Amino acid sequence: MRPTPPPLRRRARWPVVVIIVIVAAALVLPTAGLTALQAIFQRLQRSTAQSDPALPLLDLPAIGTWQGQERINVLLIGIDQRAGESPATARADMLMLLTLDPIARTAGLLSIPRDLYVPLPDRGQDRINVAHAYGGPTYVMRTVEYNFGVPVRFYIRLNFAAAMRLIDLAGGVEIYNERDIDDPAFPDAAYGYDPFRLPVGWHRLDGRSALKYVRTRHGGSDFDRLRRQQQVVMALREALRSNQTLVALLPQLPQILQALGSAVETNLSTIEIAQLALLAREIPDERIARVAIDESATQTWTTPQGGSVLIPIRERVRELRAQFYAPQPQAAQTTGAPLRVAIQNGTLRTGLAAGTKAYLEARGVLVLSIGDAPQRYARSAIVDYKGQPDRTRWLAAELSLPLTSIAVVPDPTNTLDVLIILGDDFQPR
Repeated sequence: MRPTPPPLRRRARWPVVVIIVIVAAALVLPTAGLTALQAIFQRLQRSTAQSDPALPLLDLPAIGTWQGQERINVLLIGIDQRAGESPATARADMLMLLTLDPIARTAGLLSIPRDLYVPLPDRGQDRINVAHAYGGPTYVMRTVEYNFGVPVRFYIRLNFAAAMRLIDLAGGVEIYNERDIDDPAFPDAAYGYDPFRLPVGWHRLDGRSALKYVRTRHGGSDFDRLRRQQQVVMALREALRSNQTLVALLPQLPQILQALGSAVETNLSTIEIAQLALLAREIPDERIARVAIDESATQTWTTPQGGSVLIPIRERVRELRAQFYAPQPQAAQTTGAPLRVAIQNGTLRTGLAAGTKAYLEARGVLVLSIGDAPQRYARSAIVDYKGQPDRTRWLAAELSLPLTSIAVVPDPTNTLDVLIILGDDFQPR
């Protein structure tokens, strides 16, 4: 039996956010290396310098492991809380469902668009993001369960300030931006504008810039926002990944709890979150699903009041739910038509594209062209034009590149399935 859950709506503090995101992002990348989390741990140590020295350290053996055998579903809620606004009345700007199966050792992330037009329990049809303003996290959990048939017992709610601070504590995140972004009308916190511009390529973003990157609507849709949300979660996990530093962080939790402000609410206890973090760390990449209720699962509609909303295509939503619950192994290249790719060399090493072409063609990939990239790249990128996550994950594994190298750029008219840009980090196999 798992520990008895605490009452709903108990507030958790900043260090819990750290472990929360480790839990969520551990679903995306393997753990390796100490540098990034050691840096965040040092920042947290500095922030706890004024803590009460009498607070005891957590005893690691006492944390133990998650003992339950049932699937664990946790709803992550990001709220758009303005200055002076109560979190209870804020709308949910991000909804992401996390699942962990402690027996099968599988996991998944499911992103839900905020404009999804669904029946709210006892209230009729409305956008799913207004559920939070009607009844807080408890009502959002009830709404998600009502519409997707997924039982949800736990939630974690954080505002934008919390998300920005966490990314800054991690030293920023590295993301590959697949399209030039020029958003002069990006809103600020005072109902004005705070322009956001980001060219194509790799960037290290601080918390403020990462939040803008996730929220901007320039040149895209809410579906692009869902993809960027998961992309930033992956990048944050890469910034935090480590086996040993998580273990070093957990005993300091009481001091950190006292030193850092309250920005998150959850009905998971600190011990339960720590146990879930350790459980998530053990799940391999091939047993993790990342899905979104995207353009394939919705159709646009205008309400009688003139609002633009998304109507779920229930059959497709059921398929996505099945993928979310039971991730499939990475698709082999021999499955289906060959991948059609182009390769660009973004390094000063000659022959890199040609050698990679020969390697991939021996594995059934159809390489249509090779050439030099328009600029030098420190990191490699895999640009997915056709939305084939299983095959691009297989391609990343074949090239020994992290999943954060994959950027989804839907372009059904493109003759290519994938563009591969080889950066300085690429090591030929």
